[in-house]
Amino acid sequence: MNILAEVFRELVGMFLAEARLSLATLALVGLVAVLSLAVHVAPLLAGAILLVGCFAILVEATVREARRRRR
Repeated sequence: MNILAEVFRELVGMFLAEARLSLATLALVGLVAVLSLAVHVAPLLAGAILLVGCFAILVEATVREARRRRR
């Protein structure tokens, strides 16, 4: 049971450490889900939006962290 608790704490810690990154990713997934279900965007387009959005979020988080460490 200790191993499960430790794994759970580590997973929660990963998501809470970068809350902005986690929230941005969840918002992107929600946006793509709405586009797919409500607006009936083609699956290939939805996948492309998800891919480009994830790259954009990753680049933004990397640039923000690089600026923070430079100071």
